[in-house]
Amino acid sequence: MKLVGFISTAVLSFTLGAAAPAYAQQEQHDQQEVQKDKPAQTEEKHTQHEEKTAQQQDKNSKQEEKTAQQQDRTVKEEGKTAQEQRGDNDHDRRIPEDRFRANFGREHVFIINHPVIVEGHPRFQYGGYWFGYGEPWPVGWAYSDNVYVDYVDGGYFLYNRVHPGIRLSINIF
Repeated sequence: MKLVGFISTAVLSFTLGAAAPAYAQQEQHDQQEVQKDKPAQTEEKHTQHEEKTAQQQDKNSKQEEKTAQQQDRTVKEEGKTAQEQRGDNDHDRRIPEDRFRANFGREHVFIINHPVIVEGHPRFQYGGYWFGYGEPWPVGWAYSDNVYVDYVDGGYFLYNRVHPGIRLSINIF
C-alpha cells in the first residue's frame, strides 16, 4: 500500500509540477496582453488630456480676446474723457438745430448754481443735456451768474453776461 501511496503522490506531484509552469505561462501571457492594452489606454488618456488642454487654451484665448476688446473700449473712453478735459471741440454729439434754437444761445440764459462732480470733473445740466468742462472756472465768474451756451467755431462754449470777453469750452455728455 505504501507503494501505491508513493506512486499516487509522485503522479500528483508530476501533474502539479507540469501544471505549475503551464499556469505560470498563462499568467505571463495574460500580463503581456494587459501590457499591450496599457499603451492604447495611455494613448487614449493622453489624447483626451490633449483635447482638454486645447479646449482650455481656446477658452483662454477667447477670454483674452474679450479682455483686450474691453481694454480697447476703456482706452477709447479714457481718450475721449481726456479730450473732453482738455476742452477739445471734436464732439461726437451735437444738439439738433431746432432744439438749439429753442433752448440755447444768447437769448436763453440760466444759472448753474452748483455743478455736480462726476468722476472728479464738474458737470451741469441745462436744456435736457449734461455739459462738462475741463478748464478751470474763470476768475470772477460766480455760479449764480447768468450764463448761456452757444455754438461757435465748431464747439460749444459757456458765456457769462457779466464777463462778455471770456468763454469756457464745454462738452456734451
